[in-house]
Amino acid sequence: MLDQRLAESMQRALAHPDEPLRLTRTLERLVGLGIGHIRRKSVYLTDKDRDEMRSWLIAKGYSERQTDIAGMNRAERLKHTPNEKAGGRAVKQNRVSIKALHRAMLRVGGGVLSLPPTAHLDIEWPTIAKSIDHQSILVVENYEIFNRIYDVSLSVPAKFGSPLVIYRGDMHESRADNVLALLNAVDLPVLSMPDCDPAGIAIARSLPRLAGLVLPPPDVLETLLSSPKTARKDLYTSQYPAHQKSLQLRDDLPGTPCNRVFQLLAKYAAGVVQERFGTGVLLEVWE
Repeated sequence: MLDQRLAESMQRALAHPDEPLRLTRTLERLVGLGIGHIRRKSVYLTDKDRDEMRSWLIAKGYSERQTDIAGMNRAERLKHTPNEKAGGRAVKQNRVSIKALHRAMLRVGGGVLSLPPTAHLDIEWPTIAKSIDHQSILVVENYEIFNRIYDVSLSVPAKFGSPLVIYRGDMHESRADNVLALLNAVDLPVLSMPDCDPAGIAIARSLPRLAGLVLPPPDVLETLLSSPKTARKDLYTSQYPAHQKSLQLRDDLPGTPCNRVFQLLAKYAAGVVQERFGTGVLLEVWE
């Protein structure tokens, strides 16, 4: 049976008609199908073998020539292979999930859009990178909080306006690499709404143009970290070793929000999950 791997081996063979081919398991399959012959550790093809390969490739919907299909979408790949999933490119390439704060309008791509409370827009970031009509970007680490951002009580300084809210993502939606690409492509201050644990603060510190963290006020956060009902000692002990280096306090930046928050985490050797910041807690921007 002709599959993607065997077809690619045929295409490589046709691209180098005067060279013997190094014997591989895939080429062993080709010889087993009656095409070519093995001599020592090489496979040799005749003109008849090559004509047969061309006919077989065309009959099965493959191109005769090698083509880099990694950057193509699935429709484009079908011009070169019957397997639209070949090439390994993620279906949601360059896509991010965005919305606006409750009762605010989403202003991207030259348009203005009002979304229902639990809705968001899934879009390719290059199409909006140069047309974001917001004064800042708010990166939300947790999907549940992103989805229910309308439930969050949030005080944002006027200079940040109504931020564009973006989900930092998972393996399937709004992946972190896509989010980072968008942040690097725009020139807006970035606010981070992270889990309050070593991993969350390390991720926030890595964001470009980080202007602040969205968290409860210091006294409220300290209460959450010190209470047995809300403090998560396991988050601190399991995450700190992996992020210790990136969380080291810098003498030249003693008052940065990441340093201030991490000092509290270290004081109580605990973390707090972001879901604690839903209803009933007024969040503010730690600048």
